[in-house]
Amino acid sequence: MIRENKTRQTSSWGKRLVALALAVALSVLAVMPVTEVPAEAASKTTTWGVFIGTTLHGNTSKVKNYKSIVIDAQHYTAAEIKKLKSGGRKVYTYISIGSIENYRSYYKRFKKYSLGNYDNWPDEKWVDVSKKAWQDFMVNELVANLRKKGVDGLWVDNTDVYYEYPRTNIFNGLVNILTRCHNKKIPIIINGGDVFVSKLISVGKAKIIDGVMQEEVLTAITGYNSNKFSRQTKEDRAYYEAYLKRVKKAGRSIALLEYTKSASMRKEIINYCKKHGYSYYISNNVALK
Repeated sequence: MIRENKTRQTSSWGKRLVALALAVALSVLAVMPVTEVPAEAASKTTTWGVFIGTTLHGNTSKVKNYKSIVIDAQHYTAAEIKKLKSGGRKVYTYISIGSIENYRSYYKRFKKYSLGNYDNWPDEKWVDVSKKAWQDFMVNELVANLRKKGVDGLWVDNTDVYYEYPRTNIFNGLVNILTRCHNKKIPIIINGGDVFVSKLISVGKAKIIDGVMQEEVLTAITGYNSNKFSRQTKEDRAYYEAYLKRVKKAGRSIALLEYTKSASMRKEIINYCKKHGYSYYISNNVALK
């Protein structure tokens, strides 16, 4: 999505999960045929596996090729997470730091801190991260409970609240939450959030995060309900490449999250990441199943 100030905002996974739930409920999520490579091969990568759109429970067959995986650990038991960690695998959990979703158990508790509607997504609202109650909840309750379940790190979504509400108190609220987690030695990967991460770098606070995962650098989703993908536009690719260079210069790790069914595109992504020292995950399904 092109912004007037030439920044991009990755699609929120909170939003995408709601879309997925609706699509499944209405049976409109089409399963598109793979034309160049089998589905199971298209999703295989090394290092990262992202499985937010499904519940693995303790099933390790899907994750055996990955050193680190991302799940929504609020839907898992400690025993299931322990099984997923077999063989030394790292398990990161999705958390939404800048929004509240009405299917979460804590929605009613914090909806009073909502800043406004999440455009086109009535089940989600931006949250005022400057509120001490929200900060304390995120660190002392949500993250603490997820750590007790055995997760190794955080995959943090919706720092884009700072893009939507570019206020000093919003930036500082995000920094407060992440710094407190960092001080507890919890690894942190930011999903998207280029505006926030760029600000972190510019003010010398990049060390409170360990890295970023950026979607659609080389590829683009053109059909969310039909699993259609294309090559990323030159303009957006150039923007992301420049942004990721700044992240790398700041000493943070980088992973790409790309979408394709094409064997040749998959090879191009792998070669690109090897050349630049990036990790990656390649999916042929928007739902990340």
